Amino acid sequence: MPLESTIICLDTSEFMRNGDFTPTRHESQQDAANLVVGAKMQQNPESSVGVLTMASTGRGAGARVLVSPTDDMGNILNSLHNASVGGQLNFVEGVQVAQLALKHRRNKNGAQRIVLFVGSPVEAEQKALVKVGKLLKKNNIAVDVVVLGDRDGNADKLRAFVDAANANDNSNLVAIPAGVVPSDVLISSPVIQGKDSGGGGGGGEASTGGGGGGGGG
Repeated sequence: MPLESTIICLDTSEFMRNGDFTPTRHESQQDAANLVVGAKMQQNPESSVGVLTMASTGRGAGARVLVSPTDDMGNILNSLHNASVGGQLNFVEGVQVAQLALKHRRNKNGAQRIVLFVGSPVEAEQKALVKVGKLLKKNNIAVDVVVLGDRDGNADKLRAFVDAANANDNSNLVAIPAGVVPSDVLISSPVIQGKDSGGGGGGGEASTGGGGGGGGG
């Protein structure tokens, strides 16, 4: 697989305490993110992965980089484990900070990708998501959006975001219904297998059980 620098954006808002995924949305997200990290590092040993949270509390609340793109697996996994829940999701800011982190990555070679986990309402307007999506496409940054549960109002916005960022089938939206193990879905999805897995390239969508789920919260 080609060399790639990836930023994993975790949704750490209060909504992620919801128990519609076992044991919680947040812990299911952490397990799924661990799977993504392992896959990226196995596909090419020179690839790098960074981690940021899209919600936080206290001073400077908002998107926060936990670890810049690195090939240090221990550091990456430790940052995922230590990500704590609190605050409100800021999706657009998360994408912007991820793009900045990729811009300043040490290894400028290879492709760039942002993997975003979303289990909370996206408050930004659709036009704002389309604008940032187009900027990612301009800067040759692919995106994978993993949606946990079915948040009213998120589907159309996130579809528009992925479509705006998509170039040559490099971006994907994966919807995971409540009660399903996210890692089980991702392992056969384009997020892990690449665009040739038959599951949702081209800004496509891979999902199970009708792509929805009762993600209340």
